[in-house]
Amino acid sequence: MLAFPAAVVAIFGWASLYPVAKPALAEVPPVAVALARAAIASVVLATFSIARSRGLRPGLAHLRREATTGWRQVAVVGVVSFTGTSLLAMMAQQVLPASVVGLLNNLSPLWIAIYVTLAGRAARGALLMAGSLVAAGGVALVLLGGSGGGGEGPGVSVMASPEAAAGVLLALSGSMLIGYSQVLTRRLMQGRDPLALTAIGAGWGALPLLALTLLGIGASPGVYLAASVETQWRLVWLGVMSTALNFGLWSYALAHLPVSRVVPLQYLIAPGGVALAVVLLGEPVGPQMAFGTLAILAGIALARRGAEVS
Repeated sequence: MLAFPAAVVAIFGWASLYPVAKPALAEVPPVAVALARAAIASVVLATFSIARSRGLRPGLAHLRREATTGWRQVAVVGVVSFTGTSLLAMMAQQVLPASVVGLLNNLSPLWIAIYVTLAGRAARGALLMAGSLVAAGGVALVLLGGSGGGGEGPGVSVMASPEAAAGVLLALSGSMLIGYSQVLTRRLMQGRDPLALTAIGAGWGALPLLALTLLGIGASPGVYLAASVETQWRLVWLGVMSTALNFGLWSYALAHLPVSRVVPLQYLIAPGGVALAVVLLGEPVGPQMAFGTLAILAGIALARRGAEVS
């Protein structure tokens, strides 16, 4: 089955999100970054969906059918996944180190483990919870261990500020919203076309962000032209590789596997992001990277043994 490999590849897109978005936020506000991600992803995924249909007319007809079937649910999933989660993450990253945002914003597998266990749907609830906690500890070790992860260990004075407290609340809220979106996506994708639905969902997510931008609330259309060429290319990367690629593949995985069997893989986003920073930016990495990654892998193995069977 291709669902599990698709989920693994999707992690690469999310791993690149924080190191690529952090410099872009110095020039482009969170609303504009979120809009670029959703709009670009919608266009890219819709193009692939049409190409797969072997013709413009049948491709558009297929998109229209998927868009109008249960359109309210599609709209909710799109706005939650592409507007809410992205805005919360970008806003938190303005006031917190990327390492802290990466840790807090990627706790959604833990919330889902709690939900599945309390709902009595886990094959072995104790294993699912234990694996999730071990993996979360591994993420903390990778991101907050001192060296590595961009060398961005948060200082006490920074983390004690009121702005940081607000950022922590935003990042935690974002992780809970991500978990909620995973459950909604799983329900929506079963028996339907994940690629077309993700394209449509990204379009729904772009609409409120476009309205805010046109109204000058949090962003304006001119910020894209005023941004440097490097930042413009960062936005393209965020839309294609950190949104279209990972959301498309992740939706496919959720269409074929129970959510609690897939989401523990998101714990790999942290070491993936650190590895990209080492390769692309030459940032240092310490032993906590190896120990944390081992803990994450062990936690994922435990969580998958305790997850839902079907």
